[in-house]
Amino acid sequence: MPDPAATDRPLPGRQREARSNDAAVLVAAREVFSARGHDASMAEIARHAGVGVGSVYRRYPTKEALVEALRVHAVTEAAGLAQEVAAAVEAAPTAPSAASEGAVATFLARQITGATGPILQPPGGGDPISAELAAASEALRAGLERLVARDRADGFVPEGFTTADVMQLLLHLRPALPFPRAHADALHLRYLDLAIRGLHEQARAGVALEDGPHWDEWMGTWHD
Repeated sequence: MPDPAATDRPLPGRQREARSNDAAVLVAAREVFSARGHDASMAEIARHAGVGVGSVYRRYPTKEALVEALRVHAVTEAAGLAQEVAAAVEAAPTAPSAASEGAVATFLARQITGATGPILQPPGGGDPISAELAAASEALRAGLERLVARDRADGFVPEGFTTADVMQLLLHLRPALPFPRAHADALHLRYLDLAIRGLHEQARAGVALEDGPHWDEWMGTWHD
């Protein structure tokens, strides 16, 4: 049986260095892909991370394997945030405060300013997604269902607004911009505010949206 205390023990030098290098590669890959797109080379990523290109290929034999690792990390991170926001709003009083923007707006704002990187989608689909990515996506869907349900009940989003709408809105609100992170975040939040105001107005007017995308349509952009 594994020793529970083993996870608290310091890693041997080479393992610690490998983990540090892997973290640096993932950060560099996010930044390089955001700036250059999927055409960026593994050599560019290695230079940006300050490691040898061989170190990158030992951990990620192909560029797609690296992109997949980024994708799983980003979706897992978003799922954790959705569940965290859902738990917070569900624990709050039923009547939202006058200053509240709603659960979906809270999730989107925190995702814009706090996420370590954008969710990278494959261009035009491809092979079936991995079990790990499918599990992360299902956890994200479940968290967003809780947020949308609460916002519908509180009158923040109109009928017809879906979990897939949340993700499509996020993609439109957080494109890669050639600015420092703080400036880009400020612009993203500016447009988020405009979008949320529109949703609130439609919800208050009782205007239902036409049938929006379903989660399987969102997932359909990930594979054939």
